[in-house]
Amino acid sequence: MNLEQMKARLAEIVAKLEGFNAAVSFSDEDLTTINDLNDEFSSLKNQIEAREKIENMSKSASTSTRKVKNDQVQTPKAEVSSKFKTVGEFFQSVRGAANGSVDKRLRAEGAMERSGEDGGFLIPTDFRKEIQTKVTGDESLLSKTFQIKTGSNHISIPVNETAPWDGTGIVAYWEGEGKPMTESKGKFGQFDSKLHKLTALVRVTDELLEDAPALESFIKAQAPMAMMHKVNSAIINGDGVGKPSGFLNSGFKFKVSKESGQAADTVRFENIVNMQARILPQSFAKSAWIVNPAVLPQLRLMKFDASAASPVPAYMPPSGLAEAPYGTLMGRPIYPMMGGVQALGDEGDISLVDLSYYISAYKTSGVTSDMSTHVHFDTNETAFRFTMRIAGGCPYKAPVTTENGNFQMSGIVTLEDR
Repeated sequence: MNLEQMKARLAEIVAKLEGFNAAVSFSDEDLTTINDLNDEFSSLKNQIEAREKIENMSKSASTSTRKVKNDQVQTPKAEVSSKFKTVGEFFQSVRGAANGSVDKRLRAEGAMERSGEDGGFLIPTDFRKEIQTKVTGDESLLSKTFQIKTGSNHISIPVNETAPWDGTGIVAYWEGEGKPMTESKGKFGQFDSKLHKLTALVRVTDELLEDAPALESFIKAQAPMAMMHKVNSAIINGDGVGKPSGFLNSGFKFKVSKESGQAADTVRFENIVNMQARILPQSFAKSAWIVNPAVLPQLRLMKFDASAASPVPAYMPPSGLAEAPYGTLMGRPIYPMMGGVQALGDEGDISLVDLSYYISAYKTSGVTSDMSTHVHFDTNETAFRFTMRIAGGCPYKAPVTTENGNFQMSGIVTLEDR
């Protein structure tokens, strides 16, 4: 789309949005349409501004410059920066805007998402990236999933659950010379999911609002941590009601049986061997152990053969306790998680998972921020709300069965209750 086409589309969006003004109330479909148009408007506006900047820079570069004498050089007038130096300054301006005093920098940043008492503002790109990085960083499971960015509130993805040997999908055949080829065709299902809204509400006192550096540190620490915890928990054990569906609730999961006579709340070496045997071959190099921290002591005390005269540790540095424990078990990394994982002894306290089989989708607008001037008024507090929309789930309905031997395997392997 060229610049003129984008401007024309922008005008169409404005006209459509104005058409909603006459409505007394909005249906869920209307709200979805308005949100989608708003996201498209913001994206197009940023695209147009970027293209206009490029054109202006090109014109400036192609225009010949005239040299001036030193005594003709004039000191440029000081200009007020249109950028926020800190996220604390941004939040202070948002609070002022909600009270009717709109900071010019909010308009310059293109941060104003809508008007009125709701006071909705997009976090400036630099700050939004910083928050988004903390939510999807190394400490988050979201970055390890199969990620999809979308401008919509709904995703629909074709899914192929057939194996090359089951004869129901695309199959290859050895053909005799000169004989007609055998036909096969693809067989696809559909994975549909709605994006769910995740919010973090942060209360801030008036005193803290007056101290921008402290405000920045406080909000940056609190909001991303709360959102990361919820996302991790949903990816692991979400029930799919108003939130993503977790891999522990997936039909694709394979549950390994406990050993005969195994004591309650234990993890044995035989469990680890049997779980590793059930992970799909193509998933082994991408899989990781997701465990409750309460499992770690048992891993470190685990022996290959506890009945041997000199039992060999299964998870211990070769030089003993002077060194840090191995970061891997059966060659795969271990991620102790505080949320989502089940209690020691329950299914889900230890799982071997290839998260590339878990599909996550989130809005291209990333994290948005709203604030209320009325919440907690009696305690001189203001509430800032961070919001993002996210969907997630494993699209496959059953484990994979080998071509010969009826041996079931999966990209998600758990250990049953003990």
